[in-house]
Amino acid sequence: MRYRLEQLLAYLAERAAEPGTWQGIAFVLTLAGSKYAELDWGRCATLGGIASAAIKIIFPDAQPPKE
Repeated sequence: MRYRLEQLLAYLAERAAEPGTWQGIAFVLTLAGSKYAELDWGRCATLGGIASAAIKIIFPDAQPPKE
């Protein structure tokens, strides 16, 4: 049981280190918050896209090493 828990925690830690994970979280939170503020879906999606793009700019995907 302990081994499986360690594997799960290692997997979650690896996923949390990826910018794409935070892009998705930011998009969903922005979408939910905007809908709570009673904006229409178009504006919600726009704000979510802006949040996702900002995270992509700040934390770009890691490039594989060139040989």
